[in-house]
Amino acid sequence: MTDCETYTVQRGDTLSEIAQWFGVDMDMLASMNGIQNPNKIYPDQFLYLHPNAHPNVCTPYTVKSGDTLSQIGQRYGVPWQKLAHYNHITNPDLIHPNQTICIPGAA
Repeated sequence: MTDCETYTVQRGDTLSEIAQWFGVDMDMLASMNGIQNPNKIYPDQFLYLHPNAHPNVCTPYTVKSGDTLSQIGQRYGVPWQKLAHYNHITNPDLIHPNQTICIPGAA
């Protein structure tokens, strides 16, 4: 399973926001993950996104020397903040060549 198939809830996330970010139906996301109350998700909770049902959930990208999160985001039309959040990058200035990141919503 790749990182593009799962998501770890971050502080402040809502299920509806996560569903919107990854282009999945909120009710389906809740059902897939056994969430009975969509208003109750928790930081570090692991969610399955099932990209087989939603092929445009994410595209892996291998960082090249000289890349920045901002440049990668511009290339794919995704805000760098969303890239950082989705990939659990706490320091957006610290990405490495050959690191694989997932571009949410990229085809």
